[in-house]
Amino acid sequence: MKECGGKSAQKAEERITQGLFKGVELVESSGKIKRGQFYQSVIDNLKKRMPESDLVNMLKPLKRFWPQDRNALILYGEKEIRALAKALCESASEAVQELRDWKLQDPAPGKTLEKLSGRTYLPTSSECERGFSAVNDTDSKTCNRLREASISSLLFVDLNGPPLERFNPTLFITSWLKSGHRLSTSWASGPRAKAAEPRSLLC
Repeated sequence: MKECGGKSAQKAEERITQGLFKGVELVESSGKIKRGQFYQSVIDNLKKRMPESDLVNMLKPLKRFWPQDRNALILYGEKEIRALAKALCESASEAVQELRDWKLQDPAPGKTLEKLSGRTYLPTSSECERGFSAVNDTDSKTCNRLREASISSLLFVDLNGPPLERFNPTLFITSWLKSGHRLSTSWASGPRAKAAEPRSLLC
């Protein structure tokens, strides 16, 4: 991005050269932002906030941060991919073999590498942003005693489940009742309900 910009930046530069964007005439301002300087500032800030960790190094081969030298490319990434596969309970040997094939000849990664890539997200992606929002909604100040497993299950349903309007609770309610549970409206609750009960039931 610093050297040549992305697709949107290239389109914007073309429109600036033409002086027209969607029928609107463009007028250049006096002060311009130097693209290289701007991107370098972003890079420096990101590096300061998120220093490279073991997880970042594991993800580099999947995101094609590969060396240009072919001799250095031969063994590049095998250690990181093996560690990532073990951390995500996938076959390490299959992942390493698929990485070798991908680097040398295949145009796309194999099935195991796709699984590893599909279970990881860039920290600035929209998927992670939705996850952060879901965590804030679930683990709030008024609901902060949930265990880690419970939060994980709730977040899984929140992020991967269907929308609420498509959820049909009938099957789950029927299963709940068949297992011996009762409806919450089957009995009255609270102090008034206890006072209204016969004494024989209270003894």
